[in-house]
Amino acid sequence: MGRMKEVYIQIMNENGGIPEDMTLSDMLRMKELNIYHWQEYERAQERARLQSNKQTDLEEAAEDSEGESIRREEIN
Repeated sequence: MGRMKEVYIQIMNENGGIPEDMTLSDMLRMKELNIYHWQEYERAQERARLQSNKQTDLEEAAEDSEGESIRREEIN
């Protein structure tokens, strides 16, 4: 049996069918993460999104504080 067919069957078994909102990219990502339950997958995606946003915010804050330090040096 093909690997994607096995993934499809595993997702169906875990969820009692195929989730309505699932796309092919979701299916591939679920396979990568080895998470086949839709709600667990959505939680994992949300955690990854929040972590990415937090990292972006930290980088922007560091850039802002660096820019502020340079401005203070220019003023003095």
